[in-house]
Amino acid sequence: MKIFLLFLSASLFLSTTLFQESSELKEATELTDSVVKLFNQQKFDEALPLAKRALQIREKLLPATDPLVVTSLTYLGDVYVAKGDYYSAKKIFERLLPIVEERTDTTLALTLDRLAVLYRREGSMSKAENMFQRALAVREKAFGPEDVQVAGSVLALAQFYRFRKDYDRALPSYKRALTIYGKANVTAAELERAIVGFHCLAYESKDQDVYKELEQIRKQFSLSAALAEPPQIINGKALSLGRPSYPQGARDRQLSGTVYVLVEIDETGKVISARDMCQGPPYLSEAAVAAAFQSRFTPTKLSGMPVKIKGVITYKFVNTGTTFR
Repeated sequence: MKIFLLFLSASLFLSTTLFQESSELKEATELTDSVVKLFNQQKFDEALPLAKRALQIREKLLPATDPLVVTSLTYLGDVYVAKGDYYSAKKIFERLLPIVEERTDTTLALTLDRLAVLYRREGSMSKAENMFQRALAVREKAFGPEDVQVAGSVLALAQFYRFRKDYDRALPSYKRALTIYGKANVTAAELERAIVGFHCLAYESKDQDVYKELEQIRKQFSLSAALAEPPQIINGKALSLGRPSYPQGARDRQLSGTVYVLVEIDETGKVISARDMCQGPPYLSEAAVAAAFQSRFTPTKLSGMPVKIKGVITYKFVNTGTTFR
């Protein structure tokens, strides 16, 4: 009888424990769903505590390598990135990396991608290059050298080399990425990213021969001729150019460089969209885009009718202020 009672007590305790664990894991799932919803609504401050709580529950109840733990770490890291807390994001993804090292899916490559960007942002260039190269190797092994996912990694590496002004290594990487895209049936957005990279390489290296390489690939794969034409620099056509501040964050880090802002101008000469085309230095990029929206241009006419146009405004930053060209 005592044995039966002990067995019953143990069973009840186990059942209660399992119920509590199941209840907590359900809570973690609901929290994660809320994190995704809030993230998509750009409510990052609200998403952060929920992401932390979901991770806390899953780490308490599940093995460190469980896919749900991996998901929670990834979401928390992405929320930190979205909030601009890059240090905390880096720490999260550094925790995640050894957990996903042995995985055969793309989770490892995506983690390497995130760390590469974070290391680049903080100036740890050797670490960033290693992460980019490892991500490329993972995708080459998983998908083969001609897959479009490999092209994405090659393109990321090309952007990194261009950022470091290592133009001799950037050019073959851009060529390889665009060649893979040219062979595959990819979206216009993927093609545009690679072609814009070529344009930026030509702008920054001041090497017009880059366009010869682009033209050869364009002809090989019958790409639109318009894609190979570089956007026109339009600083000199402005009625007034927005003047960016030299951000304190850039001043503290003694950052300098040129930001190329691709703008769309409406029929009245107003800038209606602006984005950093060439991934300029952090802090400077945001300041340049904000200034571009303050610029005004004379209306452009086609056959006497005002039309929308696109062009590039360049902002050159130096440590003591801002000059334009």
